[in-house]
Amino acid sequence: MNDSLNLYSPQSQNGIQLSDRLLAIYSLVLILIGTPCNLLCCLIYFQKENRTNSIKTIFGYLAILDTIVLYTFNLNYVVREFNIDYELVYYNKNISINEYSDFFINDNINIMIVKKNLEEYSLFTCRFLSYLAFSTLQTSSWILAFGSLNRYLLISKLTLFQFICKRSYTTVICLCITCLFFLANIHILWMNGYHSLTGNIICYQNKYYNNYILWYQRIHLCLYSALPSVILFILNILLIRIICASKKRLHDHKRRASSSTTSTKRDSHRKSLSLTYWSKSSSGKSNRSNSARSIKRTSRKLTLSLIFITVSYFILTFPSTVIFSFFRSYIEPLSLRRTLSLLFTNLSTTTHVIRFFIYYFCSIDFRNDFYNLFSCNRSFRFQFIKTKQ
Repeated sequence: MNDSLNLYSPQSQNGIQLSDRLLAIYSLVLILIGTPCNLLCCLIYFQKENRTNSIKTIFGYLAILDTIVLYTFNLNYVVREFNIDYELVYYNKNISINEYSDFFINDNINIMIVKKNLEEYSLFTCRFLSYLAFSTLQTSSWILAFGSLNRYLLISKLTLFQFICKRSYTTVICLCITCLFFLANIHILWMNGYHSLTGNIICYQNKYYNNYILWYQRIHLCLYSALPSVILFILNILLIRIICASKKRLHDHKRRASSSTTSTKRDSHRKSLSLTYWSKSSSGKSNRSNSARSIKRTSRKLTLSLIFITVSYFILTFPSTVIFSFFRSYIEPLSLRRTLSLLFTNLSTTTHVIRFFIYYFCSIDFRNDFYNLFSCNRSFRFQFIKTKQ
């Protein structure tokens, strides 16, 4: 999603230079915030007590992919905008220089600002970073779609497919999805980029097939955003219906309980004889009901986290999908196209940073696990027990 030509004239591109620099700073902020947040998600969701929950395993796996995503396009933008060089260029009079900029320059020497993409330092970095970016983005989207399917099968209680929700099957399916997309994108490792006649690296182009990367970017956007968004939309509508039905049943149950009257008074002798039995049975029932209610509450919070992640994913990736798929090739001049590419790529990668905050505000269990990471109570308690023995 990057352009290989990054030469500008400082006299007439000051506004675009400033906007590109600000967007590059935003890319750097995404990396600096997203890296520790995603690593914290990995630490929390891969803890022993959380590994038995399949959706938490998926959230932890997503955090790994989200961390890798930040070091592809975003890192490239940071390097390109902050590693600037200057070049003296001589042009003949009234010759169009579309290869370098979007206007005409008279017969003189001009200072050109050279912005070099990270992929243009070598053919290896061009192919490897683009391969990693396309593969991880597609994998992340379909892992999220599988997470929604996993959650729907679990709370809808479709016994025929309940085995998919087991941790072992979830792990295998996540690895299969990863292998599928990493193998499907392997053609990038030999088809993307080439050496020009001047020895420069031309990335996101193919020497023999001019429209190769243009068409593949459209396929990528379909795999990364369009198809997963349709699946996520359907599954999350079903999840929301189940949650609303569950809340309605809970409300009806509370209303019936509050409107019910106490039973008539029994004989004191009979009451005293049955007091012990009823106290034990009622305490057992209350413990079981409290435990079931706690499990349902945790399940509901996880489902809400997944729904909010899906909504943020759709809102942040859909605009970039439309722009890159239909309008990007018609945007002129090229400098404006590059700025818009940077803007919408940053917008779509923001979804890979904010998931930590969604988990934090939606799930009490996640907040407790987060606080326990920085709490020394467990270690002190362990040392106390050890010395006491």
